[in-house]
Parts: sequence; C-alpha cells; structure tokens
Amino acid sequence: MEILVEMRGARQQPATIRGCGSPSFQKGFAMSLLEWCQWLQHTHFATGIAESDWLFPLIEGRHILALPLSVGMVLLLDLRLLGLAFCDGPAAKLLNNLLRWSKIGFPVMFLTGGLLLITQAGKAYGNAFFRAKLIFLLLLWINAAAYQILFYPKMAQWDSARGAPAGAKFCAGFSLAVWIGVIVCGRTMAYQF
Repeated sequence: MEILVEMRGARQQPATIRGCGSPSFQKGFAMSLLEWCQWLQHTHFATGIAESDWLFPLIEGRHILALPLSVGMVLLLDLRLLGLAFCDGPAAKLLNNLLRWSKIGFPVMFLTGGLLLITQAGKAYGNAFFRAKLIFLLLLWINAAAYQILFYPKMAQWDSARGAPAGAKFCAGFSLAVWIGVIVCGRTMAYQF
C-alpha cells in the first residue's frame, strides 16, 4: 500500500507501509492518540493475546500475583517509615531486604500491565479510572524520586536516632494512600472493559 507522508515545508513523497491497512495509515502518519490506541488494540499481537483462551488469563494472573512483590514491598516500607509496623529494627535494613523482591515484582508488573493495556488500549483511552491510574503512577514516581533525593541519603543518620523525619513520613503516607488508589482504579477499570 502506498500512502503520503505529511511533512511541513517539504514536498509530499510516497512511502510504503506494509501491513497497515487501517484508515488512519491510509490518510497519512498524522494520527490522534485515540486512533493510535485503537490501532494498537487491533494489531495481530494484541488480538492474539486477547483472543487466547490461556494467554490473557495467564498474563492477568501474573500481573495480580506480582502485586505483593512490588506494591506490597513498598507498603511494608511505608508502614515502617510511619512507625506503624516493623519498628524493632532499622528501616534501612528493612529497605534493603524489601528492595531485592521489588526489583523482581515491578518489572513483572510493568511488563504484564503493558501487555494487558495493548489488548484493551482503545477502551482504556476513554476510561476515567485508567487515566486516574496513570496520574497516580506519575505522582508515585515523583514521590519516590523526592524520597530518594531528599531522605534516603541521610537514612542512616535519622534511622538510628529518633525515627523518620516528618518529610519522610509524609512521603510514606502519600505513597500508601496513592498506591491504594492505583489498585482501586486498576481493579475497577478491569470490570468496565
């Protein structure tokens, strides 16, 4: 199939795209995010996962089972920083023990979440719970970066002295609340597809 590539200030030149029979590609490369999501959902790869009797449930099951290894580890640390649990030892030791498990859990969560997303990308685009989940994940990334920059380097000092400073406790409380929001949005949006 031959389509025109739209370029500003240049002559339009034909380009050949193989296997792209969607109307969006036939118009040119200019494609809205919704059109892209719909195209992604209808690729052979996404359709193969979605229509498989065993592959979609296997991926979804792995996504849910990875929760304790990812979010669960973060929640345990949050509870420790807030002084609500695991207060008998230093937070730094607990962090190191939990980190090795979350290094397994988070890649599994993101990989399986991405695979689940492509099978329902067109539906997810307009779903308010999916959008809220993405915003929550962005806020969590910012929160984790703030903790790593502001509080983690001095953890050995404050951990042995008097407990977590107010800023670290705020990061932990914020993380705890927003992770609950991510899980609620994730489960709720799954029931709307």
